[in-house]
Amino acid sequence: MEPIEETVKEIKWNVLEQFSKVARYTRNTASMVLISTTLLENPLARPLLPHLSSGIVPAESTRSVVDEYDSGRLYLAKWAAIVAEQAEVSAISEHPNQSREELYMNNWKKRWSDSDPRSWEEETEVGAFEILSNEATLPPLHATRSNPLNAERWFSFFDTEGRLKVELSEVQEAVFRGGVEDDIRVEVWKFFLGIYSWDSSQIERESMLEAKAHQYWALKREWWDSAEVQADETFREQKTRIEKDVIRTDRSISFFAVEDMPHPDPLSSASSTFTNKNLELMKDILMTYNFYNKDLGYVQGMSDLLAPLFVVMRNEVTAFWAFVGFMNRMKSNFYRDQSGMRKQLLTLNHLIQFMDPQLYKHLQKTDSLNLFFCFRWILVWFKREFKWDEVLFLWEVLWSDYLSSQFHLFVALAILDKHRMVIMENLQQFDEILKYVNDLSTTITLDETLLRAETLFHQFQRMVSVVDKKRFEVTTENSSESVRRRKGKESETNGSNNAGDSSSSSNMKLPAIHDFLRDLLKKEPPQD
Repeated sequence: MEPIEETVKEIKWNVLEQFSKVARYTRNTASMVLISTTLLENPLARPLLPHLSSGIVPAESTRSVVDEYDSGRLYLAKWAAIVAEQAEVSAISEHPNQSREELYMNNWKKRWSDSDPRSWEEETEVGAFEILSNEATLPPLHATRSNPLNAERWFSFFDTEGRLKVELSEVQEAVFRGGVEDDIRVEVWKFFLGIYSWDSSQIERESMLEAKAHQYWALKREWWDSAEVQADETFREQKTRIEKDVIRTDRSISFFAVEDMPHPDPLSSASSTFTNKNLELMKDILMTYNFYNKDLGYVQGMSDLLAPLFVVMRNEVTAFWAFVGFMNRMKSNFYRDQSGMRKQLLTLNHLIQFMDPQLYKHLQKTDSLNLFFCFRWILVWFKREFKWDEVLFLWEVLWSDYLSSQFHLFVALAILDKHRMVIMENLQQFDEILKYVNDLSTTITLDETLLRAETLFHQFQRMVSVVDKKRFEVTTENSSESVRRRKGKESETNGSNNAGDSSSSSNMKLPAIHDFLRDLLKKEPPQD
């Protein structure tokens, strides 16, 4: 029994170490029940359950207490979020001359000014408190949303030959600020997704589309017309994988809802003998992409990215090439080693640490720095977090690359920023944060989130600039000090006196700015 006792002891101390962080809950009965339940549900503990007495194993009633306890904390967190939202609305109504972005900035500055700079640096190793004192000398931030780009303005961007006659940045800003209206969305997306080049004429675009149609049908014939390929086991497995995903994708959308044709494959794993014609075409598009990009193939989640493109394009060929263009920037999300997702989550981790050390510390305390609760956001670009029409709007805003090619990470930061106080004050465990964040799905206000994200981007940009400037000043100061120290005994004496000044900028701890963070200031999409 000694190995068993030793294992139990190890598990117990590991679990207790985690729960020791939740100090205000460890003194009540529910907390102790939670600890014992979590301990025995640990995978390492399961083989030991037959060796334990029945009194040690939690009863169903005990589990019910824990479930109710967890539900109670989540309920309070959601209630707190509603109260916070009402307070924000009230603050805006009480200050009609203050924009929402100004309100965000004032709250953001107060967040830092209320903190003790000594403990801030000690706890976070981010000496941003002193740096942000320079904020008063900077001009105010401006983050604005506008009406969607309409047909009249869109066509005014082109000359009589259909060539772009304005700077691309003007088009990017228009789309970033307000998205596009439905009647021109197809045409605008063809540019942003690489079906058309920005320097092409109308005649050249017609030729491009014709060439792409020929290329698509040739790709599709590689598998469609080959009995040998279709009999291949790997092909069948991939086809089954695609079908299982597609039949679950956006069935509430009318474009995919009605089963209007017999299922073409009698060996299909689908439960129904009927299917939707657009779902069948979506399967074909994904299978053709599987042959187009053989290194990547099809990976679960891709159907979520294709569906909105297909609904907008309403054409198999253009939907395919729109998907190719989208995947050119999204493919790293689907690497089987998950290196692309890990990099983005790590970048978001650095961004939170740099922009909000208090929230970062709380996530660290709750073992949530892996940011798994943001995984779905990034994987399919918030496809399941916003309503259908809002997803179309959001994606075109992100494709604009107006401020950053990774602006989606600032959207993620904006959502966390909106709920930061609720998370820090009410949620004390990773699974609570995960559940709370998942339950935000389709409840997030997009315009407000984009406004907050832009404000945070500009603040991030300023902080990077101020840190770099301060670091340059420190380097220059240290260099000058070294020169003075080499000038003899008198200079050494002066240097010694100066060294005692602990308030000098050379003694200030500056936050490290990882290359991942600097990449957020780039407008070109990252290359693999």
